[in-house]
Amino acid sequence: MEKKVEVQILRQPFTFIGEDEERIRKVAMFVDERISRVIRDYGIVNTFNAVIMAMMELTDEYLQIREHAERFEGRTLKLLKKVEEL
Repeated sequence: MEKKVEVQILRQPFTFIGEDEERIRKVAMFVDERISRVIRDYGIVNTFNAVIMAMMELTDEYLQIREHAERFEGRTLKLLKKVEEL
């Protein structure tokens, strides 16, 4: 059953609706920590700019992981073909 989950990101209240309350809280905490780190590390004052910088970092990480997974999948398929040939 879906429920309302109240969280805070950058001390601002947000309400999300979902079935996995623990997951929503975990994601919100991750987002809050990432944006806070960007603000601290880069000295960014504007919240919008901090969110954009955090999104750039996260997207870069995501793309690197996706590319790695695609390469891994390709190698795995090649190995499976070799095993099938044997």
